[in-house]
Amino acid sequence: MCMVFMNEDRFFRLRAVVFLMALLLLVSCSAYRASVLEEEGIYVYNKVKIGGVSQSVMIRGTDKNNPVMLYLHGGPGYPLFPLDPSAPLGWDDHEGRMMRRLEEEFTMVYWEQRGTGRSFSWRLPDDSMTVDRFVYDTRELVDYVTGLLGHEKVFLWGHSWGSNVGALYASRYPETLYAYMSTGQSVEPLKNERLCYEFVLENALEENNRRALRQLERVDTIPEKYGVRDALLVRRWVFHYGGIVYEGSDERPYVDIPDIWRVLTAPQYSLIDKINLVLKPYYSINQLWDPLKELNLTRDAPRIDVPVFFLVGRHDIIVSAKLAEEYFNMLDAPAGKTLVWFEKSAHRPYHEEPDKFLDVITQQVRQKAVP
Repeated sequence: MCMVFMNEDRFFRLRAVVFLMALLLLVSCSAYRASVLEEEGIYVYNKVKIGGVSQSVMIRGTDKNNPVMLYLHGGPGYPLFPLDPSAPLGWDDHEGRMMRRLEEEFTMVYWEQRGTGRSFSWRLPDDSMTVDRFVYDTRELVDYVTGLLGHEKVFLWGHSWGSNVGALYASRYPETLYAYMSTGQSVEPLKNERLCYEFVLENALEENNRRALRQLERVDTIPEKYGVRDALLVRRWVFHYGGIVYEGSDERPYVDIPDIWRVLTAPQYSLIDKINLVLKPYYSINQLWDPLKELNLTRDAPRIDVPVFFLVGRHDIIVSAKLAEEYFNMLDAPAGKTLVWFEKSAHRPYHEEPDKFLDVITQQVRQKAVP
């Protein structure tokens, strides 16, 4: 999304900025708010004060008596609402159908975390971007949602970066949860980065991919110096070799035009929101990079006192399936723990094997921890 600003020709960059601003103005509409609690269905989309910061929350379901599931998105800082299935372009068919089907079983809570999308603000204190602060934000949001909907507890689903927050939250506040579920369960991000690098290097050597090998030479693998730019470079090749999307990842780029267009045309965002997304796409990850290097869930969340479900793509490299399995095996979970492998998936089993994913959610997660 930032490539347009990386050309050395200043005039070209100026023209690109002018064109982009005109495009954003053309496709923007005012970000909307809504609050509809009907006899059965529910739809809420508002800014909520969480941790002293206005953050964007969407709540949606077909029956307000269904249990509540809070989804913790990945990133950090990956915009969520452009992927909302109600948007004009919507999610792709698999993900759109998945979330809509989940909304028949749960009241789903979608939350853009501080620093992300509509929850970004230029006044946001940089020193508030800590892992613990995200856990506290989650607690405040759970209190808000349960109070609004009249439920005692929620199901918690953490994906990728969100699974760091999710596991920490579940270990600290089990009394607020029916169960904890994760996809792309992160464990030790710094160690995970090393595994990603080794995966790319092994594949590049095997096929003599000179372009990949030249780029890897520029990556500083010393932990203290390994930065966001290095990680983003490695991720492009992890994607290429099937470690994010198992099938078809070599047929399109890591970030393609439809992804960018979806962000720029999302009706949930105002013109200012979209400009912020373009100007500060890596704000969250830049602020959280050093704290993430220190995180280790085997040390920081060794016990979770609610039913635990790890839904793991067998081929997940970007957030290591191997580390997730090791963490699962050592995790102390007195209420029970379940690991489900998705053999045809990498990082997003809900996308790559949606039918199996839905069956696991409805037949195992909900049934084993049904309110």
